Formats: sequence, C-alpha cells, structure tokens
Amino acid sequence: MPYLNRSIGIACCTAAFCAPQLSAAEPAVLRVEVLDTAILEEPKVNGLKVAELSGLAYDRKNQRLFAVSDKGRIFEFALDLSDDRLAGLRPLHGRNLVDAEGAKMRDSGFNAEGMALADDGTIMIVSEAGPRISRFSLDGKWLEDLPVPAGLADPSGQRSEKDGLESLALHQKFGLLTMPEEPLAAQPRTIHTVYSWKGDRFAFDTSDLGTTSIKAMEALPDGRIAMIERDVSAADNSLIPWLRILDPGNCASDGICATELARIEVPGIKDADYEGLAQISDNLFLIVSDDKIASTHRSVFGLLRVTLPSTRHPAEAGQNKSP
Repeated sequence: MPYLNRSIGIACCTAAFCAPQLSAAEPAVLRVEVLDTAILEEPKVNGLKVAELSGLAYDRKNQRLFAVSDKGRIFEFALDLSDDRLAGLRPLHGRNLVDAEGAKMRDSGFNAEGMALADDGTIMIVSEAGPRISRFSLDGKWLEDLPVPAGLADPSGQRSEKDGLESLALHQKFGLLTMPEEPLAAQPRTIHTVYSWKGDRFAFDTSDLGTTSIKAMEALPDGRIAMIERDVSAADNSLIPWLRILDPGNCASDGICATELARIEVPGIKDADYEGLAQISDNLFLIVSDDKIASTHRSVFGLLRVTLPSTRHPAEAGQNKSP
C-alpha cells in the first residue's frame, strides 16, 4: 500500500480556544477529530506521478475519489475507510487535462486548483490563472468553459498575482461557488467573500484568526459551506489548518455571515499545505495537501470526523444541479 507515516490523533477546539463543557440542552459546537493520516510515496499511475494535489471530489454513488493536481492532471482513487481508518487509498487512473485538440491544458496556462463533481458525471475545475472555470469529462477532456462570477473575472482586482481563484464547490441552491485565496485588493484583508455563479455573495470575517488564506471549499447537504483555512501566524512557521463552516442563512444586514471555526490538529505533521477537501459521508471528510515542505513526500491525506453545530437556518431541499 503506497503510503507512510500513519498516525491517529484527536482535536476538538472551536475558534482559537477549546470549547467549554456544554449542557445537554445547548447545541453542539463544531468539533473535528483527525481519525487517521496517510502520506503517499508519490506513486505513478498511467505514467503520471501522483503529487501536488490541489483539489478533491468524492463520488458517493460509485465510491470513487477524484483529485486534481497543480500539474494539470486528474487522478481517480479507490478508497477504503474500514473502521474509520484509511485502510486503502489506491490510485486507479491518472490523466492529463487536455483541450478539444488534445493539447495539455497546463501548457496553455490552465493552473488547476479546486474541483467539484456534477450530477451528470462531469467535473468542474477552477484555474487560478485566467481566472477560468472549465468543465471536463472524468477522463480529463475539456468540454466547455463556464462563467466566472461577476467581480472575479478581472485579475487586476486580485490582491496579488498569486491570489487568484483557489476553491470551487457546487451548492444545491446557489450553484457553483468560488472565491480567491485572499480577499480582493479593494476589500479589508480579514473580510473574505464566497461568490456564487448565480450572483449571490457571502462575506465572513476572519478577525478571530487574523489574515488567513482560504484553500478549499465544500457545499454541505444542509446548505452550509465548509472551508479549509490556513493560518501562518505560528512562531515556528507551522502551517496551521482550520475548518470553517459558513451558514448562508445566517447573515447580518451588513452582509457578514455567521461562521463556526475549529482547528485541525494533524498529529506529527506541521508543514503540510492542505488544499483539498471532500465530504465522504455525513460526518466523514477527507483533506489532502499539495506539498509537505520539509521533505520530498507530498500528498498528506487526513481523515476527519466532523460534528457540525445545530443548523439554525435549514437550506431548501433539493439536489445539486449541474450549472
């Protein structure tokens, strides 16, 4: 089995502090438990190295995990979570993302980041460069470009050249969601905004952590939005991942939406840059890093059990629809 450094740990903190004991009548706070971790040994599949993974998506129906690489490749994995462990994580296929003529998308500047799986069996991938959102078949063939939400299409509005669109999710009500890694240059540094393909915007304040980067996003069945947020303020330069949950149904008159926050304590690994997030089941999530800075190993996978706080504003019922 192609991974090393297995470990188990538990984290259950909210905001920057551990949560106090709650009575049975009070709603649960956000809790994150790291059940297991695995580091791939950069295996090859179809001649392509599995490395620098920047986005995840999970197909529950077929029990297949998909990942996209900064190198413009899409990988498919068989995933075995027996006994809430990463009992199996095996790459099945690896393919280059290619355009209509078969040329590699990466060669034309497509910098793959977040991804979202549609009901019709296609996959949407956002490119940091452009910016650009494209639909692909699962074997990596370009099908069409999709509109970039208003306010994000002009890269001159980004805080820097490297702070383009980083994450992508498909919401049952609001359609495709995306956001830049850092707020746009005209926005306060601690006010991030999720942009909807349909025109909706959901802002939130990260002053509870400070100046952070949003690395991944996932739309939950109840309508809330989960995000991986990176804090780089540690004195020892550790890359600290956090899970933030945003409730689009609980936004103030000034447009700032309520969020819950929990630190992800990955045991023994302080230098992994987590950029992928996928919900595997109701309370199990998978994260992946695109690099592990202090060594040549990449692709640190973490299996999380997430206990969500009670939903105050249930989302409308419905299924994800392809945009």
